[in-house]
Amino acid sequence: MPQSADQQPMRVHPYWVLFLGGLTLVLFFAGLYDKSSSEVCVSGGYELCPDLLNATVKIKKHDLPSMVAQICGDSRSNACAIRRARWQRVVCEVHVLTPEVPGVLIHELNHCRGWEHQGDSQAAYGQPWVPNWRLVHARGHID
Repeated sequence: MPQSADQQPMRVHPYWVLFLGGLTLVLFFAGLYDKSSSEVCVSGGYELCPDLLNATVKIKKHDLPSMVAQICGDSRSNACAIRRARWQRVVCEVHVLTPEVPGVLIHELNHCRGWEHQGDSQAAYGQPWVPNWRLVHARGHID
């Protein structure tokens, strides 16, 4: 029995299959490119890493170790970076004890740039640093 025009099965045109498949591949590779541009910072312990956050940085120097300990939350610290991300803006306050230990400011500025060391020891600071993707995504796209 012949089917009427109302009862014919729906067919997807091959053009749409190719178009949507190609679009999916383009978006997939674009996402890979975005993250692979800066997966690790090998020299984060002693050189500035690429800036992933474009944060507004404020450096505050302190003469008293107790003040740095109170702000940073750790009596062992001679510096810390406090980052806040809101509405695609990042503000980073670096608190450092004076006189500065060489390399400490670069270390904290790398935190302001969106990077983290993998562990809390001198050995870990010298290892490759990784992006803090949570902060990078909170910041949104930067040029």
